Amino acid sequence: MTYYPGMDSIADIEIFEARVPLKSPLKVGASKISHRTYTVVRVTTTENIVGVGYCYSRGFPMGQIIEDVISPIALGSSAESPNDLRKEILALNWQSAEHGTFTAAISAVDIALHDIQAKRSDKSIASWLGSEITKIPVYSVVGYNYGEDESGLIEEINRALRLGVLSFKIIVGGDSPERDAKRVKLLRTMVGPNAHIGVDAFRTFKTLENAIERVNRFRDHQIDFIEDPFLESEGVLSSALRQATGVSVSYGESLASSKMVGQILAHNECDIVRLDALVIGGVEEFLSAASLANAKSKSYSTHIHSEIHSQLAAAATNLYVGGLEYLDPYYEIDLFHHLLHSPIQIKDGSAVLSDDPGFGIEWDWDALLHYAK
Repeated sequence: MTYYPGMDSIADIEIFEARVPLKSPLKVGASKISHRTYTVVRVTTTENIVGVGYCYSRGFPMGQIIEDVISPIALGSSAESPNDLRKEILALNWQSAEHGTFTAAISAVDIALHDIQAKRSDKSIASWLGSEITKIPVYSVVGYNYGEDESGLIEEINRALRLGVLSFKIIVGGDSPERDAKRVKLLRTMVGPNAHIGVDAFRTFKTLENAIERVNRFRDHQIDFIEDPFLESEGVLSSALRQATGVSVSYGESLASSKMVGQILAHNECDIVRLDALVIGGVEEFLSAASLANAKSKSYSTHIHSEIHSQLAAAATNLYVGGLEYLDPYYEIDLFHHLLHSPIQIKDGSAVLSDDPGFGIEWDWDALLHYAK
């Protein structure tokens, strides 16, 4: 490897593929999930600064991509210019550039390198980005598990209310249109008229006609947005759904670059852009996409990963008015907390930002090694 004189360079990249089993299979739209998988990347520099990043691998071979494609380029490169390295990797792999699986792998390395940047300055990511924000309101995701009746949903809503949460997102598409409409109505009744509510369709609507029929069943319950009614490539249908129902549309978590976000904004296909730093390419691409939305007077929402997104949202002020997406670890849905000593804390309905250097994630390396076997 070639080190750059006078610069802190990337000396080592370690990859851990964690596969965490769910207690019971989870139905998400039309899919059933038995495990959650994460690719964790630990980068060590020649000055012995260690940064950690990760991506949500969804069972895909992210670790192999990082080991075979990204690491040969990254090793020996400067650890002080993450954005330049990301661009170089994309340029050398143009045939795969801006495809979600590849950019997710890049995101993991980019996040680790930004973790290093902030640690080098002995600042949290939020502080390193110039923010003084210490907490951000969250909206709680409820309704993944349908069950035989709505007792589970009622429990979830009440638990979030006890945490001081004032905004919610509810899952639909896992049962009949009639039941989904009743569940949305139940949520509105329990949280009152002033709470912000979004609805996540998990791309289950299939046709425009079906989407219009289903959204019309619950649109009168003061819905902020319908999320992921269709695939990201079907923005024309999302625009038509908005026009037919008057309900704002949110999507974008699978978009693999800020340029892709710019395209859907240019065509006004989305009202609240949904961003995921662990897919879009990392820190700079997330912030660029949020800035593009702001230039169009639009807000953005986030996709879980609260420890990462809380730090970035502190520096991108056009966050959705309902706050940061939050999936309560208590319900064992995404399982990321099994890799940590302590997940992000919620106090009075807000996520409390870590002020530790870097992203402030307290990794449990023993647990990570256990699930990486």
